[in-house]
Amino acid sequence: MCSQGNVNNKDLPVSLLILEGDTEEIFYPRVRDLFLKDIRLKLIPIKGQRNINAQVMAKLFGFARENHTDNCRAYCCIDAESNKKFATSLNLTLIRNQIRQRNIKQVLSVNAVLAVPEIESWFFYDIEGIYKHLRAPQHQCNIKKYSLPKNFGKKELQRLFEQFKLNYLPGKRAENFINHLDIEKIVNKCESLKRDIERIIKQAADTTNHIF
Repeated sequence: MCSQGNVNNKDLPVSLLILEGDTEEIFYPRVRDLFLKDIRLKLIPIKGQRNINAQVMAKLFGFARENHTDNCRAYCCIDAESNKKFATSLNLTLIRNQIRQRNIKQVLSVNAVLAVPEIESWFFYDIEGIYKHLRAPQHQCNIKKYSLPKNFGKKELQRLFEQFKLNYLPGKRAENFINHLDIEKIVNKCESLKRDIERIIKQAADTTNHIF
């Protein structure tokens, strides 16, 4: 997976990764450092289970207001599972319509990077790394059990930690654990995440407006 090498080209759009929660704030900097370090990119966290559409639009309108000479592309990094718990679920059509209505042509596109069912599911693509972090004896490592990561998530990860007398706590408290995972392996094995990263890289050099 190659990069564009355009991080210093101010004529190209800024890729905005809008991060749903604290766990994403730990995970995506590692993705950036491995795969996206050569493009213009900014990580933007949002907080709370409120109206996610309003939060995303506020971030985009704020960026456009504060960066008059920059165009941007937005990628909403969100869990499919937690999206159901927002007061209002992510609605890309609504967000794009609002951008058009307000004539904010600096925003070239808005898409989602969706973790199915949630970001913890992706961690299971490096089940070997999870067991290594847990210091699990070889005879207690059941790699085959977790061969389909989309069938597992936060609850299963918590139970696995508890099996070895540890606690999985999401967000900032998971930083040490996430930093021990093989992010390159996770990306290469998770087809949807790999595809989304490739799209971010490809569109980083595209100045076409995909909304207007």
